[in-house]
Amino acid sequence: MHSPEFIESAVIFNLNTEGNLHNFKHVKDDFTKHGQAYEWLVNYFDKYGEFPPQVVLEQQFPSLEAKAKDEKLPFDYAYEQFKRALLQRNVLRAVNSNSNLIFEDPKRALSNIMSGLSDIETVYHEDVSPYDDGELTRLEEWKNRKQRRKLGSGLMGIPTSFDSLNTRGVGWMPGELIAAFARPTIGKTWLCVHAAATAVFNRHKTLLISTEMPNRAINMRIDVVLAKLMGYDFSHMALRHGDNIDEKQYRDFLEKSNQKDLLVSDHISGQMGFSLESIASLVRKHKPEFVVIDGVYLISAGDSRSQAWEQSHRLFYGLKNLATAINTPILVTTQANRDASDMFTPPKANQVAFGDALIRAADVALAMCAVEDEDDKRLVQFQKYRDGELPLKTTYMQWGVNNGNIKELVGYQPAWLMIEEDA
Repeated sequence: MHSPEFIESAVIFNLNTEGNLHNFKHVKDDFTKHGQAYEWLVNYFDKYGEFPPQVVLEQQFPSLEAKAKDEKLPFDYAYEQFKRALLQRNVLRAVNSNSNLIFEDPKRALSNIMSGLSDIETVYHEDVSPYDDGELTRLEEWKNRKQRRKLGSGLMGIPTSFDSLNTRGVGWMPGELIAAFARPTIGKTWLCVHAAATAVFNRHKTLLISTEMPNRAINMRIDVVLAKLMGYDFSHMALRHGDNIDEKQYRDFLEKSNQKDLLVSDHISGQMGFSLESIASLVRKHKPEFVVIDGVYLISAGDSRSQAWEQSHRLFYGLKNLATAINTPILVTTQANRDASDMFTPPKANQVAFGDALIRAADVALAMCAVEDEDDKRLVQFQKYRDGELPLKTTYMQWGVNNGNIKELVGYQPAWLMIEEDA
């Protein structure tokens, strides 16, 4: 029987192919001894796009057991043994942490232990769930996508929610970090859903990460937005509250959508929240063409002992480096603070927590606000754009979120603005 340290060494020595790295779903804290070596290896791959020579890995971390490399344990075997040892530790931790309580309050101890064991069970569940079912052949999907790019509209990158950008022939480009911010209740989550649905509607595999909202709630929003793009018309309120809808049409939509191209994650197995490391692991595993993160301010950047500005800097530039390393656009949203009290004015970078660092790291930065006297409209202001110049610095969007009618209104002007111009 191999020791846990030996198995961990075998796992790390076997993380020398993209396939193995994508399949390994764990994080640094899941290791008992060699977590630092794992973190270093992953960061090396993210930075350089290749794996370090094993001789360099051994020199960097001499505590790794060389015999684990010499025995050439198969990755699948080492990984299973790793998961088995981790499960044992977690079960023991769940029981032992309540050992004293068993004598003081056995009923409460039982509840705590059962809750802890239930959380442990999620380690063996998938971290993301398909939005819907459907058969896909990855090779055929790639061939179709390649053909569409050759013969289609000529748009480079991922189609955006803004026709004014798409008509320029450039969407969200590989390696870009796109940042969007607004006050609470303005609609950041709907913007994320529409961005993801637009990409998926155009057959681009997308990973949507929600730090605040569970999958069920996100999926209902996806339903109405994607349905609108596909020519259907459903009410989000009706779906949410169980009111009457056209059941036949809803069934027809669900059968036709079959969007395995859209993956939704609202948790990471065995963790209380999201971290930059766990998101990188998800991305490496599922290889999306587009990543959308709703609520980036709730993501941990690592060392909680660092100053807040250091953690934010590490988070934002870490996301930018990840986008570059995987050659994939990443869109993130965050919210303005109390200084942005005017809901009809786009928040500035200094009204967003560490917004200056976010804008510096981002290739595209946009702010969104409500439109006075027009609840079904939103104003979007581009505060940074990779090319430096846009036909318009601001644009308006139709914001009919209840039935998924979200789209840019090119050339639109609100009534109050036209009145001021006439005056």
